[in-house]
Amino acid sequence: NPKFEAHLQKMLAVHDQKNTDYARDDNPFSNFELSSQVAGCSVDTVFRVLIGVKLARLDELLKGKTPKHESIEDSLLDLSVYSALWASYRA
Repeated sequence: NPKFEAHLQKMLAVHDQKNTDYARDDNPFSNFELSSQVAGCSVDTVFRVLIGVKLARLDELLKGKTPKHESIEDSLLDLSVYSALWASYRA
């Protein structure tokens, strides 16, 4: 499926770009682990919250709200990345 493969390539590109800003070089999940320590919750909860925020944003956009910064496609891409990161963290 060419569209799916293109989406996976975008996911990888976004991950690679953002990961250098968010995580330590020796631990690609360090930002999620630090967030869990700051919030006093599990890393799984951090992922659930991030995914929940994206779903809430998408709910507003899909109801017709005009985005000022992040499009529906951008939000879906971030949601995909968070889901893949969560799965890889638990692997």
